[in-house]
Formats: sequence, C-alpha cells, structure tokens
Amino acid sequence: MRHGHPPAARQRHGRGRRWLCPLLLAGLAPACVTPIEQHQSAIGEITRDCVVPPPAGVAALGAPAALEYPDRSLWIWDELELEGGRRVETPAAVIASAGAACQDGPALVRDGAGEPVPLIALTAEEQLANETRTDGRRLALVPHGGFVQGGAGFLYYDHVLRGPGLFDTEIQGTGLCELATPEAPCRRVMRGGSTLLWPAGARVFDRGGIVVGERALLYGCRAVASFSRLCTVASAPVASLEEPAAYQVYNALRGWVDALTDASVLADELGGVTVSPYGGGFLATSIDIFDARVSVRRSARPENGFGHRIAAFDGIPSTSGFGLVSGGREHAGLRARPDEIVVSYRTDAGAPELHLVAFRFFGDFE
Repeated sequence: MRHGHPPAARQRHGRGRRWLCPLLLAGLAPACVTPIEQHQSAIGEITRDCVVPPPAGVAALGAPAALEYPDRSLWIWDELELEGGRRVETPAAVIASAGAACQDGPALVRDGAGEPVPLIALTAEEQLANETRTDGRRLALVPHGGFVQGGAGFLYYDHVLRGPGLFDTEIQGTGLCELATPEAPCRRVMRGGSTLLWPAGARVFDRGGIVVGERALLYGCRAVASFSRLCTVASAPVASLEEPAAYQVYNALRGWVDALTDASVLADELGGVTVSPYGGGFLATSIDIFDARVSVRRSARPENGFGHRIAAFDGIPSTSGFGLVSGGREHAGLRARPDEIVVSYRTDAGAPELHLVAFRFFGDFE
C-alpha cells in the first residue's frame, strides 16, 4: 500500500513545490518557475498544517527560536515589528499546544501596561551605548535556543552589532541566560565582568540542545562555503553550564575535544536542524531553505551516527524569486503523541506566513 498526504494536504502542498532559478543577466526574465512532481511521503502524513495568526498589534511573525518543555514550547523572536513600524526586541510566548497556536496564535508575555516584555534585556549601559552611537549601529541580542533541565531554561544568544545598512551584521560572540520559569526574564550569565562568554567563532550553539544523562548537548552550524554549513555538537556537564571552558566539541575518533575545528560533522545543512529524542533514540529534523522540504535522520546516539536524509513532507517554498524559507525548528514540547513531530517554518509565498505542521509517522522507519 502506498502512503501519502491526506487529500487536503496533497492539494495544499502540491501547489507550493517549485524550483526557483533567478536569472540576473540583462534581457532575461527575472525568474523561471518549473513545477516538478509533487512529493508524497512514504513514512507518514500531515495531520495539521496551519498559518499561525500573529498576536494583536503585530504585523507579521518570523520563525522563532524555542525552548522545549515537557508539555509546552517557549517561542522567542529576536525582534517583531508592531503595527505602526515600532519594533520590540526578544519578545516571547508560551505555546501550550499546536492546536492553541493554530487557533489563537501566540500570546506574547506582556507587562502590566500590556506592552511586550523583552525576554533578554539589554543592560542600562548597553541601552545608553545604543542611544549615543553615531555610526548607525546598535547592539542586539539574538536568541538561538537551548534546552530545559529541572524546570529551568538555558538559552544561548549572540551579541550582534546591526547596521548601518539593513543587512549589515557583526557577531561579537555568544552568551547564556537562565529562565526560572518560561514567563520570567532571562538572567544573563556574567563571567569576568562580561556577558559575552565565548568570542565569535569559538563555539556554535544556534540549533538548540538536549540533555542526555549528566551532559547538555548543544548543536550548531557554521558557514564554511557559499552553500555549505557544517553542523557540529558541543557539550558541557550540567553542573558546569556557567563555565565557558567546560564546553567541548565532539570528535568521532577522540571523544570530547577543545578545538572547534576538530569537531566531527553531524550534517551539512543550510537550513534549520533540530535534534530531539524519538523512539528510544534520536531524530535530526531539517528543512531545505530552497524548496521547504522537511527531512529526518535517525541515530541511536545524540553525538553522531545520523544516517541518510529521509524526506518527510513538503512545505511551501518562497515564490519571491530571492526569498528563502527560514526556521524549520522541531518542537518536541508540542508533540501530542510519541509518533509525531511538530515543525514551524516561515515562508513568503504570497504574504509572509509562519506555518506550524504536525506530521505523524506511519510506523518504524530507517
């Protein structure tokens, strides 16, 4: 018996499957769009696919970073644009279920006056420095995700200088902050008088993490070429999370080592990668930023051994010619059953939209 998407899912996702090939040569069309045969999954089916409605007063939702609790997910954005053009930095929302997110959208954590609260706040000195700069740049704190242990959240974020141009960014390094509860402000860890714990390029923690036994494992991908981002694994004992020197990277031959350049490659992915427990082992979920196809890999171990990529389902690719799909996080805290994954991604097919997809596996798969 051949398995595939339900009719509604086939209809919706079939229209989005495209290869976009911008042509920049003078006199040629700006883009060519060639439909290809619609992908049908052999390993499962989509059980929910919705566009997440933005909260009241928010212009549009980007793809969030996240912390996964056992029964919920904390979504965090680096910034959101409010209606009228004003921006709020590091807003967050507790998502109780995929159904609630699809029906009501995220409810941002707000203060007593109804204003969205930054999850990671700039210090008074950092705010003053931003206000008094004359070079058109400003410091921003960009959250990337982390993990939850014993009810507390550990969130890794980058110190980023933005401006003066729209796409001008300079990563200064990475910090860590801790959440006593999902709604609480994130306490920034300081060492040696600075919240910048790792200089730029020392460690990569931009793909979230999990806890296995007595160790926290953090996943990250760094660009090494135009179309190559090597994903590696870093780790520290749970008891030493606030000590930057305790974090090492995994080498398949030598175990945990210090130099990032000695880390073994878990995957080479331009898009998002999320590693999470699944079925007594571990699942790496990834998204292709060009065609929005979500794929999975399995391993018995969280450090390596993830096999070949298996196509799960097709999202809706960008149709702007130059746009890309972003996000692709798998939200283990929103799984309604043990044989499913829940993935968020943002596409600009038509208007920019944040999608949330629940995908159920038919059975065991390799």
